[in-house]
Amino acid sequence: MATTCTALSVASMAGGARACLFSHLPRTLAKTNISTTSIVSSKWIYSSKMGLNPLQRECAINKTVHTRKLQVRAARTESQGVSLGFRAPSFELPEPLTGTTWKLEDFEPYTALLVMFICNHCPFVKHLKKDIVKLTNFYMKKGLAVVAISSNSVATHPQDGPELMAEDAKILNYPFPYLYDELQEVARDFGAVCTPEFFLFKKECHIIVN
Repeated sequence: MATTCTALSVASMAGGARACLFSHLPRTLAKTNISTTSIVSSKWIYSSKMGLNPLQRECAINKTVHTRKLQVRAARTESQGVSLGFRAPSFELPEPLTGTTWKLEDFEPYTALLVMFICNHCPFVKHLKKDIVKLTNFYMKKGLAVVAISSNSVATHPQDGPELMAEDAKILNYPFPYLYDELQEVARDFGAVCTPEFFLFKKECHIIVN
């Protein structure tokens, strides 16, 4: 039986970075409590010493995005981050491109896991897409597991629906699974409130050598 990891360290996405709010997700979403079951069952711990600084630096680039009513939420939104010892919540989500269903347990063999909350329409994600592919390709060769999740509502952003997600993943040749969180439950469990937002987890006693 695998040993459950203990807390190592914690970090958040670049605070204050401009990002797109999830449609249908309130600004107070990050305060949502994580269920005890999800916390206990997870073997992944949030880590601060393995942040992909190039991504964070790109996220901090100063851009002006105009807000249009409630349908398009693009604003200066700070990632709330997570506390020390936060364990990756369990999830089970479909990958539109392949039809495969992915679970947190599928990444068990890896020493570290990067969970990215992105979407198709967000201008900040669009700006980073090629760099995300480049950096994830580089770090995945060093043992990093990567998964991307889109939690936007198709009611407000139809361009973020599963069919167009699959098209985006194919065109950009994503080296990681791009999963669809239709009910937005996984975003709530992680406390993700905007795109792009990154959560990097590290297992106890395992170190990636750069």
